[in-house]
Amino acid sequence: MLIWRGLPYVGLIADPDVVGLEGANSWGALVAAGGVGVAKGFTALRKAGRRAVTHLIAMGEDAPFWTLFAPRMLPLVGLMIGLGLVLRLAPYNPMTKAWIVGILYPAIGVALLIGGQLVRSAAPLVATPAEAEVVGDRA
Repeated sequence: MLIWRGLPYVGLIADPDVVGLEGANSWGALVAAGGVGVAKGFTALRKAGRRAVTHLIAMGEDAPFWTLFAPRMLPLVGLMIGLGLVLRLAPYNPMTKAWIVGILYPAIGVALLIGGQLVRSAAPLVATPAEAEVVGDRA
């Protein structure tokens, strides 16, 4: 959804409410978004995915669905949604907004796609001996 939401700012989808980039700027923004997204997906989101796998294993198979995410993740997701709204809705230079949102939204979308695929094959992190016992008992 983030990739789609960023395309009007890149200039690839017509939207009368959005000033989008044009020509070479569109392609430059897409290349930058792809590079940033791939880098973030294979670095930060790989580690975050391993943390999520560790959390899920520690919670066990009978854990309620609301425990799917660690408690600290909920405020983080809310903060990211809020900042994304501020970036899109705040009144500032439309061309600056096109560059920021046009790179950031697709980049995060690409990173999330890569991170999601990496989670499917992620091994859990084991940070302490106590966690190793919990993970070992449930594996």
